Amino acid sequence: MKSMNIYRKIVLLSVTVLATLMTSCTDFLTIIPPDRIVHEQFWQTKDDVNGMLATSYLKLATTDAVSKAIIWGELRADNITFESGKRKDDPLRYIVEANINEENTYTKWGIFYEAINYANLVIEYAPLVVERDPDFGEGDLSVVVGEMYAMRALCHFYLLRTFRDIPMALSPAINDSELPAYEQVHPLEALDLIMQDLDRAENMVMLTYSDPKSNYGRITKNAVLAMKADVNLWRAAFTTYYSKNGDSHELAKANVQSYYSACIDNCQAVLNNIDKIHENKNSFGKKEDELPYHLISNHDENAIKNETFQSKVYDEIFGSENSDESIFELQIDQKLCEGYSQGLTTMYGHKDAIGHLEVPRSFMNKYEKDDLRKYSYTNFPYATGAAEPEKLRVAKYISEESPTSDVWRAQKDVDANWIVYRQTDVMLMMAEALVLQPSVNNNDIKKSFELVNLINTRSRVDTTNVRNPLKMPADAATAVELVLDERVRELAFEGKRWYDLVRKALRENTTDNIKFVADKLTSNVTSLKNKMLKIDNLFLPIYIDELRFNKNLVQNPAYESKDSSIGMNK
Repeated sequence: MKSMNIYRKIVLLSVTVLATLMTSCTDFLTIIPPDRIVHEQFWQTKDDVNGMLATSYLKLATTDAVSKAIIWGELRADNITFESGKRKDDPLRYIVEANINEENTYTKWGIFYEAINYANLVIEYAPLVVERDPDFGEGDLSVVVGEMYAMRALCHFYLLRTFRDIPMALSPAINDSELPAYEQVHPLEALDLIMQDLDRAENMVMLTYSDPKSNYGRITKNAVLAMKADVNLWRAAFTTYYSKNGDSHELAKANVQSYYSACIDNCQAVLNNIDKIHENKNSFGKKEDELPYHLISNHDENAIKNETFQSKVYDEIFGSENSDESIFELQIDQKLCEGYSQGLTTMYGHKDAIGHLEVPRSFMNKYEKDDLRKYSYTNFPYATGAAEPEKLRVAKYISEESPTSDVWRAQKDVDANWIVYRQTDVMLMMAEALVLQPSVNNNDIKKSFELVNLINTRSRVDTTNVRNPLKMPADAATAVELVLDERVRELAFEGKRWYDLVRKALRENTTDNIKFVADKLTSNVTSLKNKMLKIDNLFLPIYIDELRFNKNLVQNPAYESKDSSIGMNK
């Protein structure tokens, strides 16, 4: 049976190579000695615990995990498509054209369950070390276990948004004879269990660390709060969907107002924490040129005068790493992780080659001409009259500076961190919840617009003279669309867009309003729209090997085959 299957034995750090990678990619932690064995005999020192903790993080930084975060969260949406030269039988092309089946290799979910299993091992066995190592106290235990509760929640959350009906792996797998009988649970129940993990984590993890790599590379309180806000948006969406469809599950009767209110509170708590952090950094108070919420400013008189369209925001967040606006990003050490974590260069390419994915030209219409993100997130030319490139590419993460492509990272320069959550994401989640809550009023719409408009305005070439500025929405429905439009402009290519569209479809109980994603294709547009008729089609199928190895799994109805011989449950 294949090693990627979550129901098979997971080999736990038995080779020196993996131990070396752990040290290099997460240098704030200690490696696991390769001559130790796993189980109770292994859990002797603080280094043992920290090594397992590091491995869970490392799993999410692999080429496999980052590639899937991009494919699952972006590829089926309107802002990304497959590279135009790909052959017809490429699995990426099948995903874009909705010709997806249970044998598509990008439906393998094993890497996320591997990260979950390492988290489960820490949760289960780290308490033993408190009694065995005087350097590992109750406070140390609380922090690492809190991080692993949050890691387990995050991985399950990725899986739920992608597959919907998932097994919740809440106990560790040690060997073949002790494999837990993981079973799928109702999506609302899964979200409830995910939130329980996050509730535990919130009171255990650190608020901040003194060094940037730990502060943004380890799960802090702000990271947990951002996850909780996201989960609450999905709880509200799924509850709305199931209640409209007469689902009898008890959780389908929940009050969605409570979820939206909780999301708003989660986001406000993040912003309050950021405010406190900046107050501590700058004892002299707010800088005169600082934007509200301590956002990085793009304003540059010389850039406007010379029409260079340079984005300081891009340079600090993506050209560099661990910016003040970051909340949680997976740390990649270029010198030592080369060849191990190349998810970004594989999907988006590098200086010398185009990756598997490219940007549809239709997507550029979402940006105004004076929007700096148009020129820093892609290779769209900023110079007046310049010819457009033959292929539009994703520059975000790949370019070291904005907006010139001649400073793009080379293939070996895998030093761009994968950002999971950042501040503007949280602000836009708050803006979304404000106008979706049943109790929405004019003040909520105004507050939502202020958040959206601030993010949009700071991205313009001249913030004092914005061309075609955003307009205050007349009602909540218009405000929701304004938020979603700004989310795709701000968070494009960060693994968010498809999930935003699925959440919208769940709320509205229809796929009619997201079929426009088919317009990025030059052919088979009608066929793709027909394949998106039902909500079930918005989620991926369970990979064929998982169905073979675990008879408890039930395939997504959109992909069931009456002629299947693999013993799927009906």
